[in-house]
Amino acid sequence: MVMNSSVAKILIVDDDPAICQLVSRFFSYNNYQIETAESAQQGRQNFQKLNPDLVILDINLPDESGFNLCEEIRKTGTLVLMLTCMTDTNYILEGFDKGADDYLTKPFNLAILKAKITALLKRSKWEFNSLDKGRNKLNFGNLIINLESEEVILNHEVITLTTLEFELLHFLATHPNKIWKRGEILEHVWGESQEIGADRKVDVYIGQIRKKIDDPDCQLIKTVRGRGYMFKFPNHIEK
Repeated sequence: MVMNSSVAKILIVDDDPAICQLVSRFFSYNNYQIETAESAQQGRQNFQKLNPDLVILDINLPDESGFNLCEEIRKTGTLVLMLTCMTDTNYILEGFDKGADDYLTKPFNLAILKAKITALLKRSKWEFNSLDKGRNKLNFGNLIINLESEEVILNHEVITLTTLEFELLHFLATHPNKIWKRGEILEHVWGESQEIGADRKVDVYIGQIRKKIDDPDCQLIKTVRGRGYMFKFPNHIEK
């Protein structure tokens, strides 16, 4: 998604008018351009009108599940942060499976929501210079990771990854054979310090990446028991 404005645009899709008003006022005060919607249908309409950089999305919408809308939005490359009262692990995992870039449960702290959104935008094309431009392409034989186009090509097929999945894979792949602790991954990729649930967060993303790129005979991201994760690929060729 091309972001051509110095002001980030956020769409809030939540059936609770109080939540929409609270979040809208807070981010408007912090110089974001905001649009709200209280249903999936209205969300689609306002998405086309605003062309947002990020969508704050609830799961329980009156006309359909927010998961459906999440899948549609992620196909455009737009960032999605799920904001919902659904705290069960299965819902969180489904959110990530549908392409969500992050997940925050209600009740929530506005400062934490802002920190998460700031981190997501910094890692996106909105602040592309925050990424390592010096290494635009990594070539591992049948696996190519292209930072410039944010594409992953495996066996000549394009693999669809979310923004955070791509950045996590790229980070690990730029340091092949190096073991990273979960806290280190969280700090380098998310820009966050160690917190409760951090290990689970990293594990979920690693699991999603593995589903998309792992060959039954070759696991690219290896778990090093008691230490963390390591990217390992045979015949490493860097370009």
